[in-house]
Amino acid sequence: MVMRAKTRSISLFFKEWRIHAGFSQEELAERLGVTASTVSRIETGNRDFVGSYLFAFAKACNCPSPGDPVSRPPSQISIDALFRGNDEDRRRAEAIITAALRQSLWNPQNGDGEKS
Repeated sequence: MVMRAKTRSISLFFKEWRIHAGFSQEELAERLGVTASTVSRIETGNRDFVGSYLFAFAKACNCPSPGDPVSRPPSQISIDALFRGNDEDRRRAEAIITAALRQSLWNPQNGDGEKS
């Protein structure tokens, strides 16, 4: 019996982006001109994908960047949202950065909850 080794150790976010876009595997497969089985195998990492698939997938799922399905889930804001993207994403990114800056002003060495 021949065993196929998993060669990919990176996380892929195809499934998350598909669900975020509101597509079933069948609906997305039809838009991309592939079978639902192909979509499933790519999502589970059991089939490699080519660059053209990545670009078509990102466009169909309205990803801000073509690399998003392999670099981040849709719940994680991208730095691109600060420079381009919709107003909601931009506001979320600004709130996250503002909170991080406030946190960095906190002096953990005080231990008494006072700002440095």
